[in-house]
Amino acid sequence: MEQAWNQADVCEIISREGQPGTAPLKMLYSGYRASLKSKASEALAQLKTLEDADKAVEERRTVLYNKVVTSYHKAKLERATLARELEAARVAAARVPQLEEDLRVARAQCAESEEAGRAAAAKLKVADGELRRLRALEKNHLAELTSLRAAEKEKVDDLSRRLDEVEKQRLALQPPTSPGS
Repeated sequence: MEQAWNQADVCEIISREGQPGTAPLKMLYSGYRASLKSKASEALAQLKTLEDADKAVEERRTVLYNKVVTSYHKAKLERATLARELEAARVAAARVPQLEEDLRVARAQCAESEEAGRAAAAKLKVADGELRRLRALEKNHLAELTSLRAAEKEKVDDLSRRLDEVEKQRLALQPPTSPGS
């Protein structure tokens, strides 16, 4: 049958309007050939477009992949930097309780020093008052000593004068002694 069909010069076709009819086989094949050629050229054009699109997509994918790799490495470096900073912050944070304890101790020592300073200031004030009192007492004693010296000097002078007078009186009351006796 296929052989008969290949040997026949006409074939049955359906027109574009949907009417059955006959057409020469060469015409059918030339139509098929033209149709296939146009479909093949369309397919080749689409294939070319797809290949170009695939190439553009591949280039874009490569660019994006490179950006992703770059971003990944940059993020990895930033993460490492942040990890180091975090570790440093953790070390510093671990020192905070010790620093707070040191601060409490220092404040306690400061309070003790202030209290000792106030006590020393109070003692100094008392000692200063005592020193003023002792200086005033010394001044009074020096004044009394000066007045006593003056009084005693007067007494000594008076006694010396009286002694001289008594000596004169004694000499006057003593019989005169002769020089040869």
